[in-house]
Amino acid sequence: MISVDQIRPSQSVASEMSVVHEYAWPKPAQRLSSTFFKLVYRWSHSNAFRHNERLWHGVSIERDSRGFLKRMSIEGHDLLVENPDDLLASQTGDCHLIATGPSVNDIDYGALDLHNVMGVNGAIALQDKHPIRFEYYCIVDAGFVRKRPDLVARVVQQKLTLFVTPLVLWYIAQYFPLSQFRCRVYLIEDIQYPACKRALLKHELLSTHASTDLVLFDEEPTLGFSFNISRGIFDGRTVAYTGLQVLTSLGFNTIFMHGLDLLNAAQTPRFYETKETMQPSALDGDFNSFIEPSFRHAAPLLSRRGVRVVNLSAQSALGSDIIEKDDWHSLAHVSLEQE
Repeated sequence: MISVDQIRPSQSVASEMSVVHEYAWPKPAQRLSSTFFKLVYRWSHSNAFRHNERLWHGVSIERDSRGFLKRMSIEGHDLLVENPDDLLASQTGDCHLIATGPSVNDIDYGALDLHNVMGVNGAIALQDKHPIRFEYYCIVDAGFVRKRPDLVARVVQQKLTLFVTPLVLWYIAQYFPLSQFRCRVYLIEDIQYPACKRALLKHELLSTHASTDLVLFDEEPTLGFSFNISRGIFDGRTVAYTGLQVLTSLGFNTIFMHGLDLLNAAQTPRFYETKETMQPSALDGDFNSFIEPSFRHAAPLLSRRGVRVVNLSAQSALGSDIIEKDDWHSLAHVSLEQE
């Protein structure tokens, strides 16, 4: 099992937070070389391979006998990739997924005793205010890496398990020395766009991945849910949906979703941003076609499989008819009762 020991001494968390989080913008020659090889790939490959344009030069990906991701190297540097079967379905009980909606600022994390915590994208910034230990982390948005390499540097230098796609890992390598990674890496991939392989057509998804671990909701657009991340994940156009698939695959029975606001995202800063520093968001445009129907289909499916999902965002665009809602204070009451 590769999950971090669930001990919570504040000194240990503070020690990780005090690490110098260094990163460097790619040099002009490096950017020019990357762009050149990307264009060469575009000219020589069809659109079905376009998602691999950053992965063909200097990148090696190895799969096991079942076709699951196993190893990855960049420019000859082997990454500390750990994709063991025994990690899946190895956990039970409660866990917490901390997204980056502004409602996170309404939660008094000092009143909570959280275990089994996953962060996504910029959730690591919560450590500026609270000594939250992240056992797991998930980043599937290459744009986030390009825009906030400072936050990504903080993630990779902590002792956690990072669930990440090969493409995102390639982008991280452009900013941060791979030899200085302190995190473990678990490779995941979009089920429709496998790394270094041709994209699957809609009708090929089920025939190629015939398994009870995968449920296809719709073919146009491609919506579904994966109970086995080794086989791939479905893109619900928000990293929180990917994180939900990861935590379910790990075996957790109850998943508390923090900061799952998804409301007026283009005009509303994330919990760690201001109006002046906020980055663009595509959530509003993707909500009706991808995000809402993904969660709406997944909720009853998870319930039937004994997984409870709780949304702690009172102002979330996902109504209680989709996901159960509760107030974060209920977690504080549980923490007090356990003392």
